[in-house]
Amino acid sequence: MNLTIGLSYAPSGVAKYQYYIVALRHAASKQHDELEMIDLSSDPSAIELVDGVLFTGGVDIDPARFGKESERDMCEIDENRDANEFRIAERADERGLPIFGICRGLQMLNVHYGGTLITNLSPEDLALHSKSGQSDRRHNIHIEAGTLLKRATRRTESNVTSAHHQGIENVAPGMKVSARSSNDGIIEAIEWEDQTTKPFFLAVQWHPERMGFDEPLAGELFEQFISEVALHKIISARK
Repeated sequence: MNLTIGLSYAPSGVAKYQYYIVALRHAASKQHDELEMIDLSSDPSAIELVDGVLFTGGVDIDPARFGKESERDMCEIDENRDANEFRIAERADERGLPIFGICRGLQMLNVHYGGTLITNLSPEDLALHSKSGQSDRRHNIHIEAGTLLKRATRRTESNVTSAHHQGIENVAPGMKVSARSSNDGIIEAIEWEDQTTKPFFLAVQWHPERMGFDEPLAGELFEQFISEVALHKIISARK
């Protein structure tokens, strides 16, 4: 099947965003799908052409968007990116598109749906979750029973990457936590509470695109996303 995926922010000149493209292509090839990808930061109107949206990692969400404007000096903020991605999320909702969020993507989507963030994790948590020099840290997470994430991965515990200093404080209404850090309880994944009436949605705090594709909670997440995008396209064509 021919699928078009919109990436919320993936400028071609920045190497780390190529990991998302490689991961999506790998997942699509395993399922024999042809993939076109569009950087929605350079062409926001292309949201009308895509079959699903991946919200990528990057700089911080402006704390003013979740009621903590006084904490802006703790953050690296891109106001234009914030504005564009919140518009993309709104239109993706209106179109009922499958959504996958990674790191900043999880944080941004939680705020979009009405949740709040910890602007800067405690020093103890930062020691586990932020980068060590230029390298992602690794830590264990626990996956909650009865969740989409559990069904998709068939895992209860696993090891993931980590490179962030913000995190979810209050989960958005209608969302539930599907994974937490085993050491400190930091929220690592969210999904809809009621998935029977909602399009596919999964957002994770770790970076599966920077893990080995054969690792648990890495390549299989992109494969799940591609499968859901393909299914959504088939169903939409029948309406």
